Amino acid sequence: MIRSHALPPGALEAARDGWLAPGIPILVRGEAKILPLAWWGDAAVYNPYAEPAYIAAFASHVQGAALHRAGPWTLLDLSADRPDGIGSYTAALRGAGATRVECWVYSSAIGVTLVWAGAQDTCDASLAVHVIPAGWVSERHAGPSAAGIDVRWSWAEVVALDSDASGREEDGEHGRR
Repeated sequence: MIRSHALPPGALEAARDGWLAPGIPILVRGEAKILPLAWWGDAAVYNPYAEPAYIAAFASHVQGAALHRAGPWTLLDLSADRPDGIGSYTAALRGAGATRVECWVYSSAIGVTLVWAGAQDTCDASLAVHVIPAGWVSERHAGPSAAGIDVRWSWAEVVALDSDASGREEDGEHGRR
């Protein structure tokens, strides 16, 4: 999903929810592009790919790829109350239930975060990569406060992408929406 040199092709250009490639969903929330990686979901429905050990190993792989591309990550302070773009993004992350956020600055314009949200015991834990403006995670590039940031998502939205894709294929439409 995340190559050692960058993000999946099309991640920066995506304008709406869809698939970047088979198995690589993207959810677009304004300036935030969300790449859902894992959802622990309903404990009554066993998913062998959502075992904590598998998720941790996958997260480690993503961390390594981002480290190779942009250097060491920094932890975003989710408790910070700031009057700038970083504060706007951290407020949106808190609203989405984020519990840990590692961030990298890929360029003066692009920031990337690895976001853990929710909790396993409440069946709402998730892991995602966010591709966002660098000013939302970088002191050096921080801009003014940004209104309306929404980074909430659910696995049901990813599942719905399959339904949408099936309908488009039946209609003769292919590729990303």
